Amino acid sequence: MDFQSALRAQATTPVLQHFRLGIEREAQRITPNGELAHTDHPHSLGDRSYHPFIQTDFAESQLELITPVATSVSELFDWLSLIHHVTYQNLTADERLWPLSMPPMLPDNETDITIAKLADPADVAYREGLAQRYGRRKQMVSGIHFNFEFAPELVTALFDAQTETADLTTFKTNLYFKVTRNYLRYRWLITYLFGATPTSEPGYFTDDERPQEPVRSIRNSHFGYTNHADVRVSYQDLPHYLNDLTDLVANGQLSKEKEFYAPVRFRGGHQVSDLHQNGVRYIELRNLDINPFAPYGVSPDEITFLTTFMLYLLWTDEQAPADQWVQQGDQLNEQVALENPLTTTVAQAEGQRLLAGMCNMCQQLHLTACLPALNNATAALADPQLTVSGQLYRRSQASTQKQLAITLATQHAAWFKSAPTNNHLLSRLSAPLQALLLTAIQRGINVCCLPTDEPELQCCFNQRTIYAKTDAISTNQKTWSPVNQLTNAVPLVDAVITQLHLSESA
Repeated sequence: MDFQSALRAQATTPVLQHFRLGIEREAQRITPNGELAHTDHPHSLGDRSYHPFIQTDFAESQLELITPVATSVSELFDWLSLIHHVTYQNLTADERLWPLSMPPMLPDNETDITIAKLADPADVAYREGLAQRYGRRKQMVSGIHFNFEFAPELVTALFDAQTETADLTTFKTNLYFKVTRNYLRYRWLITYLFGATPTSEPGYFTDDERPQEPVRSIRNSHFGYTNHADVRVSYQDLPHYLNDLTDLVANGQLSKEKEFYAPVRFRGGHQVSDLHQNGVRYIELRNLDINPFAPYGVSPDEITFLTTFMLYLLWTDEQAPADQWVQQGDQLNEQVALENPLTTTVAQAEGQRLLAGMCNMCQQLHLTACLPALNNATAALADPQLTVSGQLYRRSQASTQKQLAITLATQHAAWFKSAPTNNHLLSRLSAPLQALLLTAIQRGINVCCLPTDEPELQCCFNQRTIYAKTDAISTNQKTWSPVNQLTNAVPLVDAVITQLHLSESA
């Protein structure tokens, strides 16, 4: 299919920038002196068996903060702001989040790394299996997972503009496979620009098998958390991909399909098996290092660049057969990841072509809002000191990486422990609804702001739904029951929690 012509036909419509976005941010809880926290997951942050916003990953100290789906970069960061704010309000007074992907100093005995204390024995057993297969140390690496979906209206318009594929679900799956193959081929540019793991702290490497630090991204090289070298799949199409995963599990190379750790994960539902029925609905980028200079671990400029990059990967054609194309990308990414962070990359010429192609696409599609992020990327390609890894390594030389991380963690904690500012989601709500929104995030109630004339929240828990206005609640948005607000927002919060049958201990 000629995607460029089809995309140009949509240049005057808003669907080119109406993405569906989500962030999952992992982070280790630490003490003020930069040591791994040994406290349990905060009880006040609800039950991890159902919490939609705040979870733990591998270790009890490793938080995972999850946004709902957003339809713009600004909305995405509004949610990140609120979830971080709630998290910090519920940490112990002296705890904060380690701002680096590479973990802080780890104990000499890795069994002292506490696996997440989850309620489901199967979840614990899965983590114990990972610990045996890969070791606990590698599991302690944290990152940013970026969920990305093109606007459904755009995919439908592209489908209608072609005749090769008769089924929309198959077309959408093939579209995301094309984008994924291109992403895997060109992801070295993301590693170059946003890699941020130049050095490790004591306890991560325990033998001589380690990189010659500093590098651009330990995490994005084979020294990071990766499957064993014999675990490979085909990206030719969905049947080949799923068959390879099935074989890897059958052969014992993976315990489950979800153990396959790749820079891109296809999403069709809650389980990998859902891809058989649903096809690919969206993709999850898993190779983003935490940006230590961004309080949320990622910046709006970075997400703007990534959304533009994803559109360009649809725009541009592949130059080799599927798996050969991906293999070329694997080799180049490994090379770039292990370069010194202050040196010009070996792939600079290709980077210049990519960024020039992205600028040309933006001009043809009238996407002028993307140009500042592209200009920043062009400057960083010319000067490695402007990359995130370059800045982190350079600033670490004034003291140590650990001391810089402690300083940044302290700054971020002070910022998040104050009230959220410039948050559009909060600004359009009354004080009672603000309190309800923050309480819902804390307690693990699914909550969203409805696009109604009068500000209104939808709260869902345990198959029950309650709608809330400033002074009333409803189960159907038709019949409203007044709530006595008295002089503060607490009665509305209590009324909703009572109606949702959410116990105080939940």
